[in-house]
Amino acid sequence: MQDILGQAIYDYAMEEEKGLLLIHNTYGEPDEMPVEVYFREAEDFFDVEQKAIELCKGRVLDVGAGAGAHVLELQNRGLEVDALELSELASKVMYMQGIKSIITGSVFDMPETEPYDTLLLMMNTIGLVGTLDMLGSLFEKLKRLLKPNGQLLFDSSDVAYVYEGKIPNDHYYGEMDYQYEYAGTKGEWFKWLYVDFENAQQIASQVGLRLELVYLNEETGQYLAKGTHK
Repeated sequence: MQDILGQAIYDYAMEEEKGLLLIHNTYGEPDEMPVEVYFREAEDFFDVEQKAIELCKGRVLDVGAGAGAHVLELQNRGLEVDALELSELASKVMYMQGIKSIITGSVFDMPETEPYDTLLLMMNTIGLVGTLDMLGSLFEKLKRLLKPNGQLLFDSSDVAYVYEGKIPNDHYYGEMDYQYEYAGTKGEWFKWLYVDFENAQQIASQVGLRLELVYLNEETGQYLAKGTHK
């Protein structure tokens, strides 16, 4: 599979951008994805990210670390952080930026022998499962990666507003289809999940995680949730 996003991140880091990064969807015109969002300094983090960073403690695993913006800030705060990223190109960028511990691979392949104090999944990384039906399996895996007194921190959004009152009835409305385009190349279509807090809370509870809402942007529907063992 072509790593369109990883290539855009790598080219940006090398100052060799080859045009815009576009993300196509099934509900409207394609959007421009500003690659610089992956390279922000802490003072440019959104409120939901600032809150999550403040809550991080102990040994941290950043799942879907991207170019490592959150990892760098946590390192600067003196925390022990492992950066987990599926993209080899993004992992190279993190190495170039001085990130100390990088794991290239899937969260589902992570060994469970050394659980973490904090699991961090930002920029809607929780959506990697693609569908609501698969969210429980991710929560189960994350639970096994958590210490008994550990915490899961993730953000997502209620995206009902996208449909302007015409909510689909053939699938959960937060299940989206996207396709990256960069430098004249289009990647494969992939599914991504945006989950409202109530559904996330219910599914997490079924696998033994207690979710609480710690931040909500009422204008955008974006929230930060904290999960702990029941």
